[in-house]
Amino acid sequence: MDSPVSIIILNFNGKHFLQPCLTSVLQQEYKNYEILFVDNASDDGSAAFVQEKFPSVKIFSLEKNTGFAGGSNFGVQHAQYNLIVLLNNDTTVEKNWLENLVNAVRPSDVAAASSLILTEGVPNKYYEMNGSVNFLGHNIMRIYQKKEDIFFAGGASLIYKREILGIPFDDDYFAYGEDVYLSLKARFAGYRVVHVNGSVVHHYGSGTSKNQKSSVKTFYQERNRLLNTMLFFSPKTLVKLFPLFFLNVLAKKAAGLLPTKYSITGIVQAYWWLLSHIGSIRKKRRELAEFKKVPEEEIISRMTCKVTNGESMQGKIANKFAFWYFRIVNIRTIEFGNQKLS
Repeated sequence: MDSPVSIIILNFNGKHFLQPCLTSVLQQEYKNYEILFVDNASDDGSAAFVQEKFPSVKIFSLEKNTGFAGGSNFGVQHAQYNLIVLLNNDTTVEKNWLENLVNAVRPSDVAAASSLILTEGVPNKYYEMNGSVNFLGHNIMRIYQKKEDIFFAGGASLIYKREILGIPFDDDYFAYGEDVYLSLKARFAGYRVVHVNGSVVHHYGSGTSKNQKSSVKTFYQERNRLLNTMLFFSPKTLVKLFPLFFLNVLAKKAAGLLPTKYSITGIVQAYWWLLSHIGSIRKKRRELAEFKKVPEEEIISRMTCKVTNGESMQGKIANKFAFWYFRIVNIRTIEFGNQKLS
């Protein structure tokens, strides 16, 4: 018997994406699901459009924008089933997308799975090998040698077991980095996170955030990336990483002087938030400690020490420096192993 699934689609002023997205979901060969449409206080008529065009969809209209984290959590709280799918509104999915996602999490040791997310504008070479994350929270491409290996389930299209991971996100995140947060919870609890090449999603990319103010976007991206590291890893490891954090601030402040790069204001606000919320960070660390069943060395062995995707001379030098620093301080990322992962 097919396991029932709750599909949660979050929306903020994305009316122009909804016809192709919802049509593709409703054309699934796998039929045992409900769709929950959570509207984050849009003012473009999104909820009315869905109500008229897709009457089978359950609609929830929030009074304020609670971000991807808060909106997704709301959807999960109102979902009927254990298997939860989070799908971006700026996507279309192929007909066996859902069936292949569900099949991927049937094993008892798998807590979450990610679709093959084909994002507009991303070069094909980045789909030949999946990436991992570094301790600065950046997604570094082309790390894993096997296509089925992945570090975190991408938030554009993922499935997870609510009975294991509960409410998925921390509301404080608002936007960015939540998918890494969820996957870290799963991995520290001793479960696998897998990649599903047969679950294909076509992703427009930044459909909601492209109109977001640069400083706001930079603030959430930078804060949440570093917050993931601060919440999940030991004080000993954080001390070793401090020089990396310091150099990161300098590099991004310099990059902030260039157009289309990081906002200096956002960077300063992110670090100020982290410094001024030490108490709440400690509380969150204690709460997450309940999930931890495996040593952090096992998680670290799946991460990367690379600090950039750049193929420029500067990028190569930065990555080489990081490699030798991690060797000196004895943080053994995937570059120090033999790639025998699953």
